Amino acid sequence: MKQNDIIQLLLVNPSENDAVEISNSLRNNGLTIRPTVISNAALFDEAINKKNYDIVLFTNGVANLDITSALAKLKTKQQNNNAVILIANETPEEAINLFSQGVNTIINEDAKELLGITVKKEFAALDAFRSQRILSKQLKDSENRCQQLIANSRDAIAYIHDGMHILSNDPYYKMFGYESRDDIEAMPVMDLVTSNDASKLKESLRYYSELDKLSSDNTKNENTLNVNGIKDDGTEFQIKMEFQPASMSGEDCIQIIIRNEGINRKAQEKLQKKLATLNTQCQETGLYNRRYFLELLEKTVEDAIDNNNNAYLLFITLDNFIAIKEKLGDINSDQIIVDIAHLIKQKIKDDISLARFESYRFSAIVETDDEKETLQIAEKIRKIVETHIANSSNKSITTTCSIGIVKIDSSSNGAQSTLTEVRQACTAAIDKGGNQIQLHIPDASKMNDQQLIKFWVNEINKAIKQKRMFLVFQPFVSLLGDGSENFEVFIRLHNDQGDTIFPREFLTPAEASNHTLHIDRWVIAEAMRTLAERLKAGHKNRFIIKLTSASLNDDKFISWVNHNLERYKLNAESVIFQVVAHQAAENLRQTQLLSKQLHQLGCKFSFEHFGKEQNAFALLKHIKVDFLKLDAELVKNISTNADKLAELTKVCAHANKLDVETIVPFVEEAGSLSVVWQSGAHFIQGYFLQEASESMDFDFSSFS
Repeated sequence: MKQNDIIQLLLVNPSENDAVEISNSLRNNGLTIRPTVISNAALFDEAINKKNYDIVLFTNGVANLDITSALAKLKTKQQNNNAVILIANETPEEAINLFSQGVNTIINEDAKELLGITVKKEFAALDAFRSQRILSKQLKDSENRCQQLIANSRDAIAYIHDGMHILSNDPYYKMFGYESRDDIEAMPVMDLVTSNDASKLKESLRYYSELDKLSSDNTKNENTLNVNGIKDDGTEFQIKMEFQPASMSGEDCIQIIIRNEGINRKAQEKLQKKLATLNTQCQETGLYNRRYFLELLEKTVEDAIDNNNNAYLLFITLDNFIAIKEKLGDINSDQIIVDIAHLIKQKIKDDISLARFESYRFSAIVETDDEKETLQIAEKIRKIVETHIANSSNKSITTTCSIGIVKIDSSSNGAQSTLTEVRQACTAAIDKGGNQIQLHIPDASKMNDQQLIKFWVNEINKAIKQKRMFLVFQPFVSLLGDGSENFEVFIRLHNDQGDTIFPREFLTPAEASNHTLHIDRWVIAEAMRTLAERLKAGHKNRFIIKLTSASLNDDKFISWVNHNLERYKLNAESVIFQVVAHQAAENLRQTQLLSKQLHQLGCKFSFEHFGKEQNAFALLKHIKVDFLKLDAELVKNISTNADKLAELTKVCAHANKLDVETIVPFVEEAGSLSVVWQSGAHFIQGYFLQEASESMDFDFSSFS
């Protein structure tokens, strides 16, 4: 699958469960998505600052998030480079206002079946828009290179539109005896040939202006015309015109070339050398130009992917240079850029490919696999710029630079992606105050499956070693007032940038490598250590510790649990181990044995996501459990749906008959709490009580 076929999707939704349903629905429609779910205004700001998205899907009701403000932030941070879809019931007037602010499509809340088709349509339109923008840029670059070549050609070249000159080079107007280009441009080309040849020239111009309309049977074998030209002083001379259909600034036109036959071979070689230099170098600084550097970058990335020859890309921006330009003007500020470029070139190794990428920004490719060496080179460049004092208009000017670095290796997703990543790293350095170096942190959402597995295994190992993996705790409260202080344990980790990463991002790739067994063991040890400290402090805590399917098949799991119970001198009844119900069903024999062994130790056992299937209780005929954490579907919209309450009450009643205690999760508002209270459930859990947190400061006495 091509990387461009994967839709980077931002789901702005007040309910994670609803967002998961939407994601599954889109996948069922044949879409490949990488979803990011956010549920409040603070997370929205964090998400759009972290990465770019293809589709942003808003659902009304996100806490403290104003849609107008959110659209304005999207426009600023992501430059309208995405499609925005809103699920809401809006009046025509409201819809018009939202469309004017940047919303692409509005879907009625009762017509969510249109979502898959809409996302496909908007993504296709977005892809076409991006392609058109790239092609426009390539066309503009080609025209610029063309004009540069024309200006340096010894041959006389002109472009004709509707019989008038729209562009010509110096040899062209000089050939006809004029003193400047202005004298000849906007002049009819017919005025430059004798009256006897005017009809022949007119016929050729008409032919080449309509060439794309003619059939191949009517095309001419020759594209030349011999005529007598007329100079400004009336002198006639023989010339041979070559014609070719062309385009200039979006206009169809005709290119005319009049060869200068007087150029000798040596002059031609000199011209070719000069043209080659023009194609590769920035004329002001002598560094590589942007176009040639991009070609080098393409080759470097391909070499890394195909042959594992790694390298590093540097992106260097002069800090606060816009202010310097406003102070000194274009000419003087350009001279400072040239001075700094020459200075950097003199001080770094010749084998480093250095380019003036654009205006006051430079780029470099360092062909090495050594991160330390690359950082030393970047630091050397940073110091060169920081310590340089430039003189301009009798003023001493100093500046600094910010440098982004990204590694080019076999996991790279192409030159454009690498360039985007290094720009983001440079922007991060600027945002931190400038005059510093920022190494790019890979974005896991843009990796293929194998890259993602490798990335998360390394990231998890580093997080544990660097103490960036941590536990959070969410209370579940007794509705019967038994006085217990219960918490469910969840895992989080911080990336190198300090952002909090949730399990939904790393558990799936970790499971693919069987690395979740390593995570489970860390969680068990850390949770028991924390529980021991809490019990010593006088708290009456019990912890639910979640297990992945890897632990169900671990023959050393029970000995690891027993070792930690003894190590921390814990009462086993204070520890409740929990597995997902459908994973237990898929590993029935292993789960049956695990439950028996845990009960022998004195621990409790629980299922989560229980009760959605009609025959859910059949599982309890084979496996003894003490708790059932019910599925979110049994609770969703329960405050407004009487059928849901009846279904929940039925499940709780069945569990009570089996002497199994029930936990109702996702209680997120007072209305749900009052309804759940009627169901016969033993415990509740959800944001209405408290979200998962590192601190365990919940006041259980309020429910006693």
